[in-house]
Amino acid sequence: MFRMFRLPLAGLILASLIAGCSAPPRQLADLPASTDAPISDILRQAERRSGAEANLLRLHAAQTAWNREQPDEVRRILALIPQSELPLDQQQRFSELQARSELALGQPAAALRALRHPSLQQLEGLAPASQVEIHLLRAEALAATGEHLKAAQERMFIHDLLPDADQQQNLSAIWQQLNQVPSGKLREAAALASGETAGWLSLALIQREHGSLDLQVHALQQWQRQYPDHPAVQNPPEGVTRLLELHAQRPRHLALLLPFDGNLASAADALRDGFLAAQYNALGQGLEQPQVSLYDSGNYADLMQFYRQAEADGVQWVIGPLDRQQVARLASQPQLPLPTLALNYADGATTPPPGLFQFGLSPEDEARSAALRAWHDGHRQMAILASQEDWGQRAARAFAEQWQAMGGHLVGHETIDQPSAIANQIAGLLRVQESERRNQRIQSVLGDGVTVQPTPRAELEAIFLAANPLQARQIKPTLVFQYAGDLPVYATSHAYRLSVHGEPNPDIDGLLVAEIPWLLHNSDPLYDTVVSSWPAAAGPMGRLYAMGVDAQRIFNRLLQMQEHPETRIHGATGTLSLDPSGRVRRELSWGRIVDGQLQPTGDLTPW
Repeated sequence: MFRMFRLPLAGLILASLIAGCSAPPRQLADLPASTDAPISDILRQAERRSGAEANLLRLHAAQTAWNREQPDEVRRILALIPQSELPLDQQQRFSELQARSELALGQPAAALRALRHPSLQQLEGLAPASQVEIHLLRAEALAATGEHLKAAQERMFIHDLLPDADQQQNLSAIWQQLNQVPSGKLREAAALASGETAGWLSLALIQREHGSLDLQVHALQQWQRQYPDHPAVQNPPEGVTRLLELHAQRPRHLALLLPFDGNLASAADALRDGFLAAQYNALGQGLEQPQVSLYDSGNYADLMQFYRQAEADGVQWVIGPLDRQQVARLASQPQLPLPTLALNYADGATTPPPGLFQFGLSPEDEARSAALRAWHDGHRQMAILASQEDWGQRAARAFAEQWQAMGGHLVGHETIDQPSAIANQIAGLLRVQESERRNQRIQSVLGDGVTVQPTPRAELEAIFLAANPLQARQIKPTLVFQYAGDLPVYATSHAYRLSVHGEPNPDIDGLLVAEIPWLLHNSDPLYDTVVSSWPAAAGPMGRLYAMGVDAQRIFNRLLQMQEHPETRIHGATGTLSLDPSGRVRRELSWGRIVDGQLQPTGDLTPW
């Protein structure tokens, strides 16, 4: 809820006016500090006067309404005042009252418009404390409109002018705003900044550009040497303090619990190699790393037996298991002997014990990312086409939940199985046959010389697709045939074949596809090293190598992510966050199929 702020010079004693005082207040400086008079009495006095006196009385009434926490009344009264006819100081007060009331009423854009009034570009005549309040108000309005970088910069500008008692709160607010700025925007601003501002921006980038806790602390120590007099050195934000605490408490001995035999062995090998590649990379930079012991999960019918063995060996953290059934058994336990990052997910209906975190490559993450991406692109009404396989139905449910939670509307949902049936299902979804029948009726009235092209249902703006490559190949040609070739389709990564040798994917050009940054951008610091050792890491198995890399980077930051749910880690498998149940969520990158190949793109306009 917006904080009500009582402005100075707010009052006016009306007794002298009611008694016929010959010298009523004519400027803000004439106003006493408070009044008990009813607002209606002030407004009646304004009606009996004209010009500057009437305007001042109405401005005072608006001021009094604000002090009494009545923003609706402030808005109503200000509408009676011609701001352009006021002297400068009263125009400034008008703009400030307007901004505060609009912000309190949930209209931050209107508040910003008020703060951009020319009168508030001339603050030199105001007392320093009043100037600071205007900047703080501007910061609040900018934050409320999503302009987090500008909000932080407003606070940086006035930080040294704040009383000592308010500076720690301001530092925390700067940090909170910077943590909501996209990384690319932070980097652009940092390249142009200098001095204290540059210090803030580079500090905020540390947790974005260094995935592991060790690399972050190393970068933080370098930052402190570069900016020894920065206010965040003397009073570090809570997130930075906690980072140092977690680093001091980091485990010294890890267990990798994976199935090195059986049908999951190849996946386990990729996870292990990705994990150890990240481990050796950190060691190569001179960063101390924990001892890693390998345990074959297939050797333990009872995982509690494994935990007893691990504790006896001095293990402090467990990474694994991978098998979904084993993860489900762990999730059903009342408690675990050691904190554990499982590499798969149990049933979402299960309440996991404290200390169990879950991380995997779930289709649900891709579906939620599709909902976020489509919403960001301006769509509000979508339909679902999903495979009848388990993963397809899970993806469909996750998309629907995310889409509707944001306020989106689902106008259709089809479960697809055989490619031969897809054309009819899409036709039903688009309701093209209804359009054709309507056109036939028009032609029967106007004659055969009139040609009317059928159109798909107007309310359908885009489609979410959870399908395999064979099914996906039917979508684009069918949409073209059904007069909907320009309809955007957001798909999970199952919709295309990723090949190490670059074989193309026919018939799906224009499809928007969710993919992990490791495979879409190839820009992870470890990508070249891992691919040169294991070429399969450039293909479909790359998702598992990347997951191993991320598991090594995030396991010792999970407590930080749990304490600060807003924490985001830009990993090899996506932008990672932690939900309240201890599940790692991924937001995926997006690409477009061009000439049969997935290409990264920031331009997500429809085909």
